Amino acid sequence: MDSFLSDDWLGAVRAAAGGLPEVPGVGAAVSIEVPGGPAGTSRFGVVVTDGRLVELSPGRLAEADCRVSCSYGDACDILAGRLDPAVAYMQGRLKIDGAYEAVLFGLRPLLAADAFGAFAAEVAALTG
Repeated sequence: MDSFLSDDWLGAVRAAAGGLPEVPGVGAAVSIEVPGGPAGTSRFGVVVTDGRLVELSPGRLAEADCRVSCSYGDACDILAGRLDPAVAYMQGRLKIDGAYEAVLFGLRPLLAADAFGAFAAEVAALTG
């Protein structure tokens, strides 16, 4: 098990994402910031193109559709399925600067895929 948001964890997530289905037209480039973790603030970039994870790397993306931030506790709850990201956004617990619709609505076809549910369960299982 790798520590949530560590470089090893990011690598394990990249490997697990290999089974995600292609979903034409579904994509976003997102810079994510998660303060309050054991190692302080974590920053990483995510790029999804046609439903496939093409980048997951430490640091901020130079060109992102939006920037997302939430507390470490809320990030853990979102990952575990205890907190819906749309609900967290409406409650002000998940902040999105920029093209929020790219995250909240644009990724829905991918998130609804059965393969994504299996991917999410695998990521949750490998998270320490």
